[in-house]
Amino acid sequence: MNILRNLFQVTVLLSLVACGDGATSNVTSSVPAVTPQIPNATSKTLKSVAPENLIIGVAASDDYLTNTKNHDIVEQNFNQITAENAMKMKFLHPTENGFSFANADAYVSYAKTHNLSVHGHTLIWYSDYQLPDFMKTYSGGKTEFLAMLKNHVTTIVNHFKGQVQSWDVVNEAIDDNGGYRNSVFYQKTGTDYLDQAFRDARAADTTVDLFYNDYSMEQGGNKFQTMQAMLDGMLARQVPITGIGFQMHVMLDYPSVDTIRASFKAIADRGLKVKISELDVPLNNPYGYGFIYKSLTDPAAALQKKRYCEIIKTYLEAVPVNLRGGVTVWGVRDSESWIPSTPDWKGNADWPLLFDANGKTKPAFEGFQLALESKPCG
Repeated sequence: MNILRNLFQVTVLLSLVACGDGATSNVTSSVPAVTPQIPNATSKTLKSVAPENLIIGVAASDDYLTNTKNHDIVEQNFNQITAENAMKMKFLHPTENGFSFANADAYVSYAKTHNLSVHGHTLIWYSDYQLPDFMKTYSGGKTEFLAMLKNHVTTIVNHFKGQVQSWDVVNEAIDDNGGYRNSVFYQKTGTDYLDQAFRDARAADTTVDLFYNDYSMEQGGNKFQTMQAMLDGMLARQVPITGIGFQMHVMLDYPSVDTIRASFKAIADRGLKVKISELDVPLNNPYGYGFIYKSLTDPAAALQKKRYCEIIKTYLEAVPVNLRGGVTVWGVRDSESWIPSTPDWKGNADWPLLFDANGKTKPAFEGFQLALESKPCG
């Protein structure tokens, strides 16, 4: 029974990762966590020490605009925001003939006012949680379905033309075994929707960056091999893809820095941008069978600090300046992460981000900062 429960947890987490369903956001942990203090902490912010023109982004929660507790943190440390849910399919295009832009427009307006760029997430995603009902039950054939998707992509990208710096055009089209995910898009069109989505997005906005976004790509393996083959086919067909978004929901000790470096390099060597799109580093493996860390102890925080530092350092070393799509952290505070911060059925929780539940910097923040300043990770 324990194994079955854990397998169930894996399935649920994989369906929400990245892409953070709102039901898992903005929850305050009841598990006590002692946040170690950063020795000799400075007042330096992330964007103040970042290399010139490097995007340092953060995912903004569903209540970000109305709950202003994170505004100072974001405005001081980051230069780009990604709306966690407001720009997903079912929110922007809830009915076949109806689009809804008010909430997303508010994020864009806020960003403009505070000199933040916007990364759009995401034009096409299979998740049942975020898929409009009319797409799930679409009765038309391939031609009609592709025409509907063309209208979907064209209308949205055109609406935000000149206001959004980059888009996740397609999100998670490849499954964990390295095959194409059997989504409604694949069932209706095979892989044709992939090329079309990028072509339609480019036709609507000739300057915006267009990314394919997915998780576990930094691990190599079958999934990454399939993605590279997909990418090479797109390039051969002159599909206007700008780069790859590596979600980077990684563990403290997996994958290795060398593997991450090789994955980044494989994309950069193709002349495409590399974006870390949804970074977080939990202390425990949320897909495993046991939690080692029950609280954010000093030793655990030190490991997390080093891991953040090594990831950012590897990115800056492996990706040429002109091919850096930026680094986005998937959430502001630990209590707002997609990784449950309230106890699960075994009483476990986690603390994967740069700021604690009170908005205080953690050692992880210092690790990120050290890498930006090209200092040793320790």
